[in-house]
Amino acid sequence: MRMRALTVVCVSAGLAAGCGSSPSTPAAAAPTAPTAPAAPAITLSAPVPVAPASNATTSGWPTFTVNDSIKTGNASPLVYRFDVSISSTFAAILLTSTVSETPGQTSFTPPSGTAAPPQTSLFWRVVAIDPFNIVASPATAATPFTWAPPPSAAQMMASLEGITLWPGAQPPGTTGHAKLGSFWDVAQLTSFNGATFLSPTIDEIQVFDLLDRGMDPQSAIDWMHANGYQTNAAWYSVVSVIGFSYEYMALISGHWDLVLKAGA
Repeated sequence: MRMRALTVVCVSAGLAAGCGSSPSTPAAAAPTAPTAPAAPAITLSAPVPVAPASNATTSGWPTFTVNDSIKTGNASPLVYRFDVSISSTFAAILLTSTVSETPGQTSFTPPSGTAAPPQTSLFWRVVAIDPFNIVASPATAATPFTWAPPPSAAQMMASLEGITLWPGAQPPGTTGHAKLGSFWDVAQLTSFNGATFLSPTIDEIQVFDLLDRGMDPQSAIDWMHANGYQTNAAWYSVVSVIGFSYEYMALISGHWDLVLKAGA
């Protein structure tokens, strides 16, 4: 039987192998893992100062308050650092404290007994902090305020009675040397001889103020006489008592009690 010749024709002129070869198949590319979207960056806006307002005068240490920082991203619970300085640059920090955020507004009150500042012109600022993500807001603008000493016990009693404690000569010294005891509530009382009077009397308040300024009882009475303030107070050192018309001040366990006389 006669075989017919088989003619092979190369279809692609670019084949490097012989006509009987078939082109190679390229390897499939490895699948690409999907990329997770980046988490939004955490940003904190500067808190907004609320109190004390710019250029306010406070009575002693105030409560410092800000409107809370506005957060973007997945921030952790914030804390707020409150700074007080004698300089608007905050080169030296006089008082600082960090407190946890409370809803809407966050405040800091200096602890009772915090010392008076070295000067009355002060500045305060606040920074919001995300401590977990180590992100902080810009600081608030330096807010100026004037620190004024809180009223003394004598000043508060005089104010309650609507009188001026020292309308003339002003006594020397600073308060903080004497302690009020019992029975100093402002009230209308009746004396042993039937007279009605407002207790404590003005000279009782004044004598206590002088004691609070560091004077001893006799020096306080002498200062009042020397500076035009009327009083019939008498110091009885043996029993630690200052006598007045209807009452007496008794030094008991380091406190001055005000006691209504039972008789002349």
